[in-house]
Amino acid sequence: MSIPHLSRRGLFGLNGAGCGLASVLLVLSDPPGASQLPATIESPASGKAVASNSTFKPIAPGVFELDRVRLDTQRRTVSFPALVNMREGNLEYLIVTTTGKTHESLLRTEVKPFQIQLALLLLGAKGTTNPLPEDPGRPLPGDPVEIELSWKTAGKTRRIRAEELVTDRKAAGAMSRGHWIYNGSRLREDGFAAQVDGSIVSLITDADALINNPRPGREDDDNWLPRPKDLPPLNSSVEVWIRLRLRNEQ
Repeated sequence: MSIPHLSRRGLFGLNGAGCGLASVLLVLSDPPGASQLPATIESPASGKAVASNSTFKPIAPGVFELDRVRLDTQRRTVSFPALVNMREGNLEYLIVTTTGKTHESLLRTEVKPFQIQLALLLLGAKGTTNPLPEDPGRPLPGDPVEIELSWKTAGKTRRIRAEELVTDRKAAGAMSRGHWIYNGSRLREDGFAAQVDGSIVSLITDADALINNPRPGREDDDNWLPRPKDLPPLNSSVEVWIRLRLRNEQ
C-alpha cells in the first residue's frame, strides 16, 4: 500500500490532540533523488513554527525512520523500541516514556510521543476532538489500532499481541483479544499532553494518552496486572508494533 501524501508537500493538523501539536509541515519524498523527510513543527506552547532536528529518512521502499521510530506505509505500522518495566503490581499503562508514570506501566521507552503521533498521522490516523466518555459502557471515539510486541529469545524472534501480556482481574484471565483506540491525546495549557506526561498507551481511560484501551474495566485502575509467565525478564528490550487498521476492517 502507498500513501499519496508521500509524493507531495502536505499540511497536516494534529487531530484532537493535534489541535495538539498544532500543525505539522512535512516535505515527503517520492521524487527521485529525495533522501530524507524534513519536518517543521509548530510549537504548542508558543504557536510559532520551529524546526525539528529530526528527519524522516527512507531506509527501504515505503519505510521511513524518524530517530528510533519506524514508519512502514505498506504494512501501515509504526514501530519503536521499549523495555520491560514491570512484571508485577497494578498497571494503568501499557507504555509510557522514561519520564512518564513508570511506577504503573508495563513498558517504558525513550521515544518521544510526538514522533509516534507524527508517524500515525502520516498513515492517516484521525483520532478525535471529542472528550472520552466516562461511562465504560460507551465506545471510545478514535481509530482502531492493533498493538504487538516482539523480542529475541533463544535466538528466535517471538511476536505476541499486547493483550496477551496483561491480566484482566475481572475476567480472571488475559485481556480480551482485539483492537485499541488511537484518540490522539490533546492540547493543554502546558503543551501537547502525551509529550508532557509521557503517556503513550493507557489501560485506564486517559484522554492525555495517544492510545486507549476500549475494554470493560478501563474505569478501574486496580483491574490490570502483568502476566509474568509470558513476559521476558525485567529490563529486556522489546519492539512495539502499532498497526493502523483499515476503517472497514473487521
